[in-house]
Amino acid sequence: MLVSFFGYVPSSGGAEFAPFLNEADWAVTEINDPTGLAPAAVVQRFELRPGDCVSKPPFNDCEQGVERAELGQTAASEAPSEASWYRWRVFFPKDYESAYPARNRHGQFVDLGAGGSAWVFEIGSTGALWFGSQFDDESRYFSVINERDLRGQWHDIIVEAVWSRSKGKVNVWINEEQRVRYQGAACDHCRIALTYGVARNGVNQFKKRYPQKTLPVQIVYYLPAEAHAEDPGWIVVQAPVESAQAADTAQAGQKEVSEAESSQETMGGDDVQPVGESAASEEAENDSSAAGIEEEAKALDSVTIVPVAEPEPGTEPDSALDTTEESESIKTLSDDAEQAQVIETEAEAEAVEEAIGSDAELQNVSGSETEAAPAEVTDVAPKRRK
Repeated sequence: MLVSFFGYVPSSGGAEFAPFLNEADWAVTEINDPTGLAPAAVVQRFELRPGDCVSKPPFNDCEQGVERAELGQTAASEAPSEASWYRWRVFFPKDYESAYPARNRHGQFVDLGAGGSAWVFEIGSTGALWFGSQFDDESRYFSVINERDLRGQWHDIIVEAVWSRSKGKVNVWINEEQRVRYQGAACDHCRIALTYGVARNGVNQFKKRYPQKTLPVQIVYYLPAEAHAEDPGWIVVQAPVESAQAADTAQAGQKEVSEAESSQETMGGDDVQPVGESAASEEAENDSSAAGIEEEAKALDSVTIVPVAEPEPGTEPDSALDTTEESESIKTLSDDAEQAQVIETEAEAEAVEEAIGSDAELQNVSGSETEAAPAEVTDVAPKRRK
């Protein structure tokens, strides 16, 4: 079944579409679905051949190197402060061939007041489908379908737009996934009409680069576009449900954050860990480290550094035992043998104290030197484990 469009085509949304700057019989036709994948039995077939251009001011396509096989809205949006909604489905066959460096456009929001496109869906050098602005010199481009997924399947495209020179908005969903979220200037004159099908800009650039080549014939299938001045309910946003369980979960999460921050303060750290398994494990490690430091401090307190015996009046004492070296040895104890070393150290320290005490008493009785020799203390001092 092959039917050519010669008149106005109403969409299911009530908007009317007509051939836009094309007069060829093959440009837009309606056929039975050749893909076997469309959600409808009949689809629209767009075919663009080299030289398919029409010039009607302000659109001088032939002079500007533009070719089209498109349908376009017969009435432009006249409510710049209100959101407009658009939807269509498109299918690129496996043998679809790009015409780069000519720009392949498959969906355009044309500003009828400015005589050019405000936003376009375009295939460029990468082979991906992009959505970008054309109404000024700013670069606003969003990748919406990559080259790997472009061909051989139907793509559902939904656009919400507020056409305004300053307070505009454009949102785009591809196959139920939002790919564009934009706010700001959205157009110039802002008399916007949707056109869709096959168009290519920059035909002269293709001919200049490939003077011996012919532009490819491009065929793309669509389901009729829809356009609405009010939200048709295509996008359903689920409102968050606050339940008791959700509140408990949030409270538990806050508790974990507080504990993690407390642990960080104890250790003197500045980094805040995220809530979750990694944060919980890090918190456990911090607590373990803090406990280790505390145990080490207790071990240092429990070690008695034996002083040199009191000298008799009039005599100068020799230097005391080097406590710095002893402290360093304690700090190097391994975590596994820490407690055992503390006990051993205490016992050995007591033995040293008793030995020195006995020597001191003996020296006092005999009238010999009153100071304990450092060498003798070293011989009985606690052994350090490496």
